[in-house]
Amino acid sequence: MKMALEGVRVLDMTQAWAGATCTKLLGDMGAEVLKMESSKRMDGTRGQPNAQPGGAGVYPDNIPGERPWNRSGYFNERNRSKLGICLDLTDPKGIAVFKRLVAVSDVVVENYRFGVMERLGLEYSALQKIRPDIVMISLSSQGGTGPERYYGSYGMTLEQTGGLAAVTGYLGGEPTTSGTFFPDPLVAVLGAGLVTAALSRRSITGEGAYIDLSQREATTCIIGESIMDYTMNGRIQGPMGNRDPLIAPQAVYRCRGEDMWIAISIRSDAEWKIFCGVIGRLELALDARYVNVGSRHANHDHLDQIIEQWTRERDPLEATTILQQAGIAAGAALKGDQLLADSHLNARGFWEIVEHPEAGTHPYLSRPFKFSKTPGKTRYPAPLLGEHTEYVLRGILHLSEEEIRELEASGVTSNLPIGVAPES
Repeated sequence: MKMALEGVRVLDMTQAWAGATCTKLLGDMGAEVLKMESSKRMDGTRGQPNAQPGGAGVYPDNIPGERPWNRSGYFNERNRSKLGICLDLTDPKGIAVFKRLVAVSDVVVENYRFGVMERLGLEYSALQKIRPDIVMISLSSQGGTGPERYYGSYGMTLEQTGGLAAVTGYLGGEPTTSGTFFPDPLVAVLGAGLVTAALSRRSITGEGAYIDLSQREATTCIIGESIMDYTMNGRIQGPMGNRDPLIAPQAVYRCRGEDMWIAISIRSDAEWKIFCGVIGRLELALDARYVNVGSRHANHDHLDQIIEQWTRERDPLEATTILQQAGIAAGAALKGDQLLADSHLNARGFWEIVEHPEAGTHPYLSRPFKFSKTPGKTRYPAPLLGEHTEYVLRGILHLSEEEIRELEASGVTSNLPIGVAPES
């Protein structure tokens, strides 16, 4: 069965998380994604060429191995369903090859700091001259216009400048991060959707498009509630911990066992009455201190103690099932090992077993969506550094043997990180 994006070729110039995950999703849905790297500038998530056991990075069994750049968990998770090519874009010969690839491609995805593509002579207007209907997306930090367009960032800094950190953390506490740097996966999914929208438009109009995606603005877009509270009421929302301004009680409660927790959210007075019945405390539903959301908010600390008396006696999964069957929003706080064993995720086939030639066989994340007729899949593991360079040069661009060897001799297509000696 033909996949949703089969026949679409994507030049992936991304690094790290957001851009790499965006293009992974496109590859999972059938696009031919060419991951662009070079021996001078590998994707940073490959880690250091001289990585040592016990150092930074995520490797199978914590062992970097002889070629740690091919074993990094970060890189291999975010770059599946791609082909890997090494091409030095600081060399005019590399730029010339890249432009030939643009001529036979549909999409260019990049997340360099603003201005890099222009310095390389590869900005959208230049690519348009090569292929007028090219679709290009830039997942930059602050966007392509404005006084901060040259700024760089990471997920942690974006959470701060985007306003997310201001409402994350405990009441009265300092701004903090989400713990997973939420802007990256957010922008990844948004970027993949924008690319497919542009391709759909192109199929109708015949026209390409340039998409200027600001990661900072994408982050601000998810806190619209607090922005509107200020514009309408002059209130500046701050961190509330696990609580909510509109519903109560809401918190994460201790359960039976070590470091076991459950999140519970009571959305209405009717749900509160049901919850009181479930925990065998119907008298609480009639208590003036808890009769409506306002009074429950005012007495939240005391309510938390009462609720935790019930949760502490139960396994979090058991408590979740009891509450969900009664119509109460609740969920066990799962950790990594529990997620892998989770019956619901396994029933939906969420985990994919992927065999990598140097990193081994492991379960990987799949996708948070399923198409009924064109389901996505991990089509192949993340590429070794430069693994498919010759295929791209010979099979896609049809370069002569002499041209290919000249690029190798000049180091433009070297597939060994700088500082690593060739194997004898």
